[in-house]
Amino acid sequence: MNNCYVCKKFSKTRCANCHTTYYCSKECQRKDWKEHKKSCKILPVNEILDKTDDYEEIFNETDDDDDETDDEELSDLLSNIMLLQSLKNASNSIEDLLLLRFLMNAGNSMEDLKIPNFGREYAMKYPYERERIQFLNSAKSALNGHQMIDETLNNNVKGQFRHTVKRWNDYSKELKDFLSCPRKMGDIFTKKTKHQYNIVSGGGYAQSFSNMPKQSLSFDQGKVHVAVGFVDLDFLLRARIVKTMNSVEKPNKFIGYEGSVYAVAKTNVIKEMMIGKAPIRSIIEVWFSSVWTMKTLKHFEDAVKEVLQYGNAPNDGPPNPTKNELHPRVRSLISHWNKSVKSPKSRQEAHKLWKGTFDFEDGVFSVVANLAESRDRVQVARHILTGEFPLMDDQHQKNLIASITMFNCNDQISPHTTSEFMFEMMPLDYILSKNHRKIIPFLKAIYNFLEESITKICKWLSPPAGKTESIEIYLHFQFVTNDNPVLQASIRQLEPWIMSWSNICDYFNARDFHKLLRACSGKDTVHLMISMNWITETFGAHIMDYNVERRRDIFNKGQKIILVNKFIDKSGYFRYEKVITHPYNIGDVSAMMLVKDKWRDYFFRGQDMKVGEISCVPFCHTHKIHTFLDIHFTYNKKINAYTNYA
Repeated sequence: MNNCYVCKKFSKTRCANCHTTYYCSKECQRKDWKEHKKSCKILPVNEILDKTDDYEEIFNETDDDDDETDDEELSDLLSNIMLLQSLKNASNSIEDLLLLRFLMNAGNSMEDLKIPNFGREYAMKYPYERERIQFLNSAKSALNGHQMIDETLNNNVKGQFRHTVKRWNDYSKELKDFLSCPRKMGDIFTKKTKHQYNIVSGGGYAQSFSNMPKQSLSFDQGKVHVAVGFVDLDFLLRARIVKTMNSVEKPNKFIGYEGSVYAVAKTNVIKEMMIGKAPIRSIIEVWFSSVWTMKTLKHFEDAVKEVLQYGNAPNDGPPNPTKNELHPRVRSLISHWNKSVKSPKSRQEAHKLWKGTFDFEDGVFSVVANLAESRDRVQVARHILTGEFPLMDDQHQKNLIASITMFNCNDQISPHTTSEFMFEMMPLDYILSKNHRKIIPFLKAIYNFLEESITKICKWLSPPAGKTESIEIYLHFQFVTNDNPVLQASIRQLEPWIMSWSNICDYFNARDFHKLLRACSGKDTVHLMISMNWITETFGAHIMDYNVERRRDIFNKGQKIILVNKFIDKSGYFRYEKVITHPYNIGDVSAMMLVKDKWRDYFFRGQDMKVGEISCVPFCHTHKIHTFLDIHFTYNKKINAYTNYA
């Protein structure tokens, strides 16, 4: 029987350490503590999980004094025990050891970040989802490790294999030679091996949506935009069509080339849903959500049938850029989806499959921890754990199915194979400035932005009578490389006004990349791109490249830069003072400013051209990477490379 050891009354609560002895109250536990502490031991995490009835109501006493531990501390204690056990069973990376040290010596060399108890908040809304609640509590405990700022910055990382690989994305003899030689801040590791993106993906790579922010662009009416590595249509969300002295009276053309079979197939279906005037919510579900409504399934099926009417693109040659054509591999995937709509998986299966591909990263939950409103923390945690957008809590279970595009693919295509989240592509500076935090939840603000933006694109694709703003979209499975001169000529003949390249520059040596861009350029083409990996070839772009004495100063400057960036969130959805994130993310914001011009000089060296701008993308809570460089330029010295930005 579950009776109190002291007074024999029925009890549901037990000692938090050994979890074997029942007490009905803290008073009874105190009476027995002097004897009980002699045999009290912490149980392994698996025994805790097996025996815990209600971890929010566990008593604990730690010494002979009458100090009482409140519920929040007790909940944290259990989470810490679980995390300690998992760390003991894992490889001892430097991050793991630092976190283990923190949990065993909490209170030393710490900065109080006041991390919200988002696990408890989630439990108030979803009290029966025990596994998810425990997961969130573990995530909160992991975030506690970020409080050890001084210990992290004072750490000597020289010669540590895991840090070197993660920092440089390399561990070659050439890198070791580079690091062992005398060097100065801003020196470039020019011998870094670059794996071309067509070799990396082979067409099977499947991002569910873009993972980087895009600029707001003005498209001159009647001009051509060529998007290489487009992933989805996120470039059009904030774009506008304008009339200038360069405009012509005909539709704009958005022509995409992508090395992912999945991205081409899915985005063509979404385009047809837009043309077919499917409900905006259904378009959003297919684009972003792990779970769909039955209504969305019907509109998806109709769009799939439309796409299957496209012509056939060559199997081994460039497609006609301004025709709707399907490569055989793309057609195979869409045909598979057409069959899959007859037997969709359930919402429960969607959650299980989403979880199965989830890589635990405490950086993901820092987005939750930095939100100002408890309401938003619960909703964002729910999205992270389930992949639903919008959240489907208002829908009947029988009305919900698993996303066909995420969970019903063929040819070993696996979308969402890593922890990817739609937040990474969202332009928060635009979204949050148009909403009021106290009235509009964070997820609703994002939904409102998507609804408004997608409605605009739908009107461009099927313009009302008398409207001249229109666009034609053609999306092709094709790698744009230096060994494909026929495709290069095909692009060049389009006279592209703008060419966007995603982060494909990260897969090329600078000289080879410029060779490719010149081969594709029209006489007035402006090129846009983002580099994610430039810090992996620039000494001084990471805070730990500096002497210990300078790191704290660099870190503090990074905090100030982030605080200045608060202007993107005037309504205050997020915290910007004492941001909860890994110290590297804050320090690198400052470190990148010290050397980005060195990388710029390296990237443009030897090019006879009009150099454009290389700017830092402002710190954003929803980005995994906080060191993006936004790049735009033209090879035509007579035009202004800045005129295409809104």
